[in-house]
Amino acid sequence: MKKQLFILFSLLGLGSFAQELSCKVTINTKRVNQTNQRVFTTLERSLQEYINRKAWTELKVKENERIDCSLVFTVSSYENNVLVADVQIQSSRPVYGSTYQTPLMNYQEKGVSFSYLENEPIYFNPNSFTSNLSSFVAYYAYIIIGVDADSFAPDGGKPYFEKALSVVLNAQGSGDGAWLQNGNNNRWQMVTDLLSNDFSAIHNVLYTYHRQGLDLMGTDPQKAKNGIGEALLMLNQLNYSRINRFMAQLFFDAKSDEIAQILLSGKPIEKRKEVQEVLLKLAPTHAQEWGQIK
Repeated sequence: MKKQLFILFSLLGLGSFAQELSCKVTINTKRVNQTNQRVFTTLERSLQEYINRKAWTELKVKENERIDCSLVFTVSSYENNVLVADVQIQSSRPVYGSTYQTPLMNYQEKGVSFSYLENEPIYFNPNSFTSNLSSFVAYYAYIIIGVDADSFAPDGGKPYFEKALSVVLNAQGSGDGAWLQNGNNNRWQMVTDLLSNDFSAIHNVLYTYHRQGLDLMGTDPQKAKNGIGEALLMLNQLNYSRINRFMAQLFFDAKSDEIAQILLSGKPIEKRKEVQEVLLKLAPTHAQEWGQIK
């Protein structure tokens, strides 16, 4: 097994250990007319080194257990040392007994703004706000670690979502609306939804989908498909608790293509009609694929 239950990492004392994340950072500047590209090259290198060398938690993670992830900054402007970009945040984890990497996050935040001077050090203080850039990186590091942990153990991500919430609270006076309570689909909403009892089903969904679904695919494909079906039925609870589809959107942005590929092949799953109804309700843009589920 390439990766053991995430909760056990802190208990293992053998072998060499590494930081939690293996992150690829890309700064895309095709949208901007900037003659000095060195500042972007420096930022890209500095961010990647910072994210990958920092220990974000007290977990003891082996080199082959680091979480594969990426941050792609598509820059729309850079003026007076202020950079504005759309950022694509992606992460994945291996499926037991295979070389396949299953996507966990595929989320885009638009209009991310922060100041940056070339060769400026990136520093994060967990107890206070230091900069929008360092807080942004720390926030998504904890979200990525939390979602990964949820896929290995029931409610495994809670301690890391709480760390992400702490980042949000420390940034309240920064002047960036993405940290504030009002507004839709922002950092505040994401992490408070992940910690809310109203949306607790998402953690069971992530665990069941991966540990009782995908991770069984190599030994019992039909049992794995049925486990995935049960996980998808749990998503229905998100809509009953409150009229809000942010958590469902976060899930389907990462999983819709994979779900279609799995459920459109092989033998029919149990409760096929019920699963189709949930998928059509929560991800109607993929109605054509859902209608073909066996």
